[in-house]
Amino acid sequence: MSEIAPPPEPNAEEVRLAIERLLDETVDRDESFELEVEDLEVTVPLRFGQDSPKAKWGLNGRVTVTVDGIRAPLREWIEIHEDRLVEDPAD
Repeated sequence: MSEIAPPPEPNAEEVRLAIERLLDETVDRDESFELEVEDLEVTVPLRFGQDSPKAKWGLNGRVTVTVDGIRAPLREWIEIHEDRLVEDPAD
């Protein structure tokens, strides 16, 4: 019996660029998009910071995502958030 190799690890930069394009296109439209997944598991930080404890979320099913906002590269949003944390670490 032959074994099926696990999928390769995603390239973080390619994933970031794909998310950026998807968010840009979605903000420009007044629409939502649906994602159907099976056995999706995501590790989510419980708060900001490298030492934050993590929670595992699992999903089987369909998710509808609606994006409302302004266009900006994802990297800019991350930098704005990180700058805000440095300026006011109490938040």
